[in-house]
Amino acid sequence: MKLTIEKINKKFSKKIVLNNVNFSVSTGEIVALVGRNGSGKTTLLKILSGIYSQDSGKIRIEDVDNKNIKKYGRYLIEGKHLVEEALDAKVVEEIIVSESFEEYNIVDSFKGDLIKVTDSVMKSISDTITTQGIIAVCRIDKKELDINNYSKVLILDKIQDPGNLGTIIRTADAFNFDCIILGKGTTSLYGQKVIRSTQGSNFHIDCFDNIDLVELIDKMSNFNIFATSLKADKYIEQLDNITGKLAVVFGNEGAGVGEEILSKVNNLLKISMPGRAESLNVSIAAGIVMHYISTNLK
Repeated sequence: MKLTIEKINKKFSKKIVLNNVNFSVSTGEIVALVGRNGSGKTTLLKILSGIYSQDSGKIRIEDVDNKNIKKYGRYLIEGKHLVEEALDAKVVEEIIVSESFEEYNIVDSFKGDLIKVTDSVMKSISDTITTQGIIAVCRIDKKELDINNYSKVLILDKIQDPGNLGTIIRTADAFNFDCIILGKGTTSLYGQKVIRSTQGSNFHIDCFDNIDLVELIDKMSNFNIFATSLKADKYIEQLDNITGKLAVVFGNEGAGVGEEILSKVNNLLKISMPGRAESLNVSIAAGIVMHYISTNLK
């Protein structure tokens, strides 16, 4: 994680104490704050602790990037429902609540660190416009992928939009998929927008990211593998009596499923669209296909 201070300003009466202060601190770093008496060290610390409010500027706690999320094995979630889901999944390490937060029944059973901050600090570190007053630090539990342990697999090839990814994961959960594979080039599973869009479904399904999909599909000879493609000659509505282990592949919002992956798929499908639209958003298409396959699985 990373604490970022952006353009912090503070003055008392006409005296400017902090003028456009910027710095950042990442997890594991030790930083010394030095300066002469009256240079603003104490004022800055009081702003960070919520005792004072800055006149302008922003304080943010954020995931640095996917590389550092993996390096430290931690990510943030925000909101009551997501924190409850994460607590049920037993992946929460720390919880931060605002001074006005009242629903302590959510965290009654939590045995880790519970940190209370002022409302102004919570507003500064929140990733949402209207904060619910609770944030959790979650642990990424490492799992080894053995595809043969699963029977209903969703494979995603270079999905870029975080909202699409989160919505697809939530839909897969609704239709009882038991594994989600994110291929190399797919947006991070641990981004704030992705997590919000899943509404906790990421805690219900085993998810694996940064996977070489061509290599994986070569190991899935005992699976029926489906993918959507405009080149398909069969509509999904023509499928019936779907049996055995199955996997469904969805591709990039613009380019679709990669050609090398399509060449290894034994069932290419398209969705009938009697209207005038040329294509569907990938999360909508995924929902239609997953619903049809799930309801026709024998």
